[in-house]
Parts: sequence; C-alpha cells; structure tokens
Amino acid sequence: MIARSARATAVLVLAALLVGCASAPPQRLNTIGPLVGKWQGTIAVGMGPPQFYFLTINPDGSLVATWGPNWQWGTVTVNGSEGARFELDHLTSGTLLYYDGPKGKAIQMTPDFGGWYVWVTPAK
Repeated sequence: MIARSARATAVLVLAALLVGCASAPPQRLNTIGPLVGKWQGTIAVGMGPPQFYFLTINPDGSLVATWGPNWQWGTVTVNGSEGARFELDHLTSGTLLYYDGPKGKAIQMTPDFGGWYVWVTPAK
C-alpha cells in the first residue's frame, strides 16, 4: 500500500513539473555551468511506474545517476549549436534538454533509442 501511495505521489509531482516548465522552451547551452549540481526527479522505464532518480553533474562534465538499485556513470557534452548530449556507461546516449522558466529549472533526458526518460529539478 505504501509503494502504491509513493508511486501516485511521484506521478503527481512529475505531472506538476511538466506543467510548470512546459511554457518555457528548452535553452541552448554554451557552457556546462547551468547543469552542474545535484538534481532529483523521476525516471520512467517502459510502461513501468516512475521511480525516484538522482543525478549529479560535475564541472568537468562527468555525471553519476542512481535510481533504485541502479548506478550509472557517464558524461555530458554541451555545444551551443547542437544542444547538450549525454552518454551513460558507453552504452546509452541521448539528448539532454535544459529548461529555465518562471517556475524553475529542469532537465529532461531522452535516450536516442527510447525506452525511458528522465525529468529532474535541482535537489533541495
């Protein structure tokens, strides 16, 4: 019962974040600066329930991501004309979108070949 309540809460939080930042278009970045720090949110894998997701992006572009029992390491590259990209464990790569709107900052990560997506905001 507690797990179902936590899932419902995570879904509501994700929906609120999406609505709050949907009005702001993603920003092109020329530096990794705005991405550096600790982020938290959710990952949705396939049709499964959202899971809590924790992301740390370091000034050198390295990243560490955790959710459930899973850990991944990788990198973020920023190119103002092409946007930001991520690579995890040399197995998965994709697009990283950065939002900075009136409701706050957020990152969306989507792999090139689908299967999951991440939505995070700065950790508090």
